[in-house]
Amino acid sequence: MPALSIVFLALAVSHLLLLGIYIAIYHRNSVLGVLVGCLILSLVAGLLGEELNTVVRPSSGTFAIYLTMAFNRIGNLSVLLTWLIALKLFDDDSEIRQIHSSVWILAITALIGRSIGSYYANYGIEFGTLFNLVTWGYSQAVLFGFSLASIYIAVKGYRSDLVLERRKERVIFVLCVAVLLILMAGNRGVWVLTTLAGESIFRGPPLPEIAYSIYAYFVTVALILWKFRVANLSTKEGKAKQTANPNAQQPNELDQELMTSIRAAMEDEKLYHQSNLTVARLAEHVASQEYLVRRAINNHMGYRNFSDFLNHYRIDETSRLLAETNEPISNVGFDVGYTSLSSFYKAFKAKHAITPKKYRALHNPNG
Repeated sequence: MPALSIVFLALAVSHLLLLGIYIAIYHRNSVLGVLVGCLILSLVAGLLGEELNTVVRPSSGTFAIYLTMAFNRIGNLSVLLTWLIALKLFDDDSEIRQIHSSVWILAITALIGRSIGSYYANYGIEFGTLFNLVTWGYSQAVLFGFSLASIYIAVKGYRSDLVLERRKERVIFVLCVAVLLILMAGNRGVWVLTTLAGESIFRGPPLPEIAYSIYAYFVTVALILWKFRVANLSTKEGKAKQTANPNAQQPNELDQELMTSIRAAMEDEKLYHQSNLTVARLAEHVASQEYLVRRAINNHMGYRNFSDFLNHYRIDETSRLLAETNEPISNVGFDVGYTSLSSFYKAFKAKHAITPKKYRALHNPNG
């Protein structure tokens, strides 16, 4: 193991542990704090496992082989943890306890398959392509999928996110965490592909170990700089609510005028009927700059994302129409601006905890 690689490995691990200690002291009681702490431990194990892979051989002692396998499996958990953190940070409507059981089955079976393949590989026992495909190939595809899902979650809500600081966090998350995991999965993925192609399973990954150690070090430095924002965001629990930001300044005269224009556009002109309405379009409509509109809706009107803002007006009108008219429910959803029935029903149940059909039955018996 080259000395320079050891130096960067030590720096990366020390920075991660420093970040972990900070999280453990100040944010151990939050769900996000626990997830970040587990991610840090998983990344440390993954870094150590990657380095041990370069020195442990089938002829090594049993303890060394099992230790390497344990570090690598714990390191694999970082992909799942990153996905969970992305949900917690960037998806206001997600709840970890509501994640479908199939997701957990995917993760567990991938780790089991990886463990089986790793066990035989570490002891120099080679099997056919089908065995490698079921163990290495399947697990690699699942891990890579979770990495891509993490990036997708961070990217998909960027335009509609009204929390200006969180928009920056999405970019930082993708660059500093998800990309690192993609490189880990991709690097090991090439190694897996050579195995499936019939080449030696002991051929090393394509990236030099020193390049990985250097990259890991600079990512952990970025994470250290990011820790204060993670701390702030970790206080967010549950779904976004329509409450004013307590840290925001009181609206000045210009803010008041802008909010008046926004409310007029939504309440009088019913701009939310436009299914393709975005923050940019709203800003153009009220003759203001986009960042000012985002700030007004978030800081002074109390919405974390634009979808919640639109749903407030759309579901209010939907509720009135269901109670006062006999218009078909699907027509009502499309008329107020929804582009699909699934998104309409989801938004309606989020507010009223019942379906539109049950709501009409309760408030409009003749409907």
